[in-house]
Amino acid sequence: MRLAAPSLAATLAALPPAMAQDMIGHGGPVGALDLGAEVLLSGGFDTRAILWDEATATARNITRFHDGNVTAVALLPERQFVTAGQDGRLAIWDSDGRTPTFSSEAGVSAVASLAVSDDGAFITAGFWDGRVQVLDLDSLRVQDHQAHGDRVTGIGFLPSGDLVTVGGDLRLSRWSRQMEVQARIDLPDLPNGLTITQGRVAVIFADGALRLFSDVGELLPERFLTDRPLVSVAATDTDVAAAAIDGTVWLLDGADLAQRHMFGAESGPIWALALDAEQVFTAGNDGVIRRWSLADGTALGGGAELAMAQDYTDDSRGAEIWQSCAVCHSLTPDDHMRAGPSLHGIFGTPIATQDGYDYSSALREMEIVWTPRTVAELFEFGPEAYTPGSRMPEQRIGDPADRQALVEFLERAAQ
Repeated sequence: MRLAAPSLAATLAALPPAMAQDMIGHGGPVGALDLGAEVLLSGGFDTRAILWDEATATARNITRFHDGNVTAVALLPERQFVTAGQDGRLAIWDSDGRTPTFSSEAGVSAVASLAVSDDGAFITAGFWDGRVQVLDLDSLRVQDHQAHGDRVTGIGFLPSGDLVTVGGDLRLSRWSRQMEVQARIDLPDLPNGLTITQGRVAVIFADGALRLFSDVGELLPERFLTDRPLVSVAATDTDVAAAAIDGTVWLLDGADLAQRHMFGAESGPIWALALDAEQVFTAGNDGVIRRWSLADGTALGGGAELAMAQDYTDDSRGAEIWQSCAVCHSLTPDDHMRAGPSLHGIFGTPIATQDGYDYSSALREMEIVWTPRTVAELFEFGPEAYTPGSRMPEQRIGDPADRQALVEFLERAAQ
């Protein structure tokens, strides 16, 4: 039997400071990232977006609004952020908000890409049906434009304020703020995304190439990085990061795309990237957001995986059910690196009283005491009914025997 052993606690105690931790909280693949001052925003296939404290790797806010995957995210000025989804909706949030301050109507096509203008005045979304939607943040007016004949795979704003898009119709287009075409060129292969660096457009392709274009569409340096499709890209003014479907990441010079470093981040696709002057963040199928050194590609986020579910198992049915809980919760004391608090010592304690975790105000006002009965009831009725206002995603365990097995496992493992 392997429970929360002293050796594990000793290992965690020897890890680097919290600022070096990876981020664990999504219950499935993560497909969108955006990095700002002190915060990282992520969107997942689990319908959630999480606003992370970048230094401590803890969740500041967890939102659940979209029907289906959160396909794109972006940080906004004034402590706000925007999420977009498979449901075709855009939602604007205050950094600590539990409901959107604005949401668009559900659409017939999913959002594929998202960008915010440099002045923070406009949000643009590219859709699978080739449309571009422009949201004026001052008036909250939404306008639709047919920009491509197929999915808008990448979108971004140039320093001039003009918009650049690439699509499944193998075209790159530049648009004025009024969505009038300023330039349009044919592309040599399927584009899978774009980013802006030094006023130029870096585009990743399914043929494994990263190509740089001027603001009028002139082809500049290009690098054939791999024979596998490139699926994510991000940049600053000095650096570009690109990742492939096999988990390889390249770090390149923003001026000429000269390769600096290459490393394997995962064994599967890297669906999203974000970077600043020191770190690169990667996200893929396992839901873990990992951090790497921009200088040499070495891993910075050691240790987060040590506390995953396999470290708490006695091969029982309850331990098997616990596997899904461990995505958001640890059983180690004071381990709040994930989206939810540690469940160590949960029985006999009032709700929302674990030190070191930022609970929602709704939970802090409740009078529930966690016992085997109340934990079972939480999964019988679901968090939305039993603990309304919680950040916990909706989930139930329909079989009474399974609920009892989970409770009995926690009675053994959470002490």
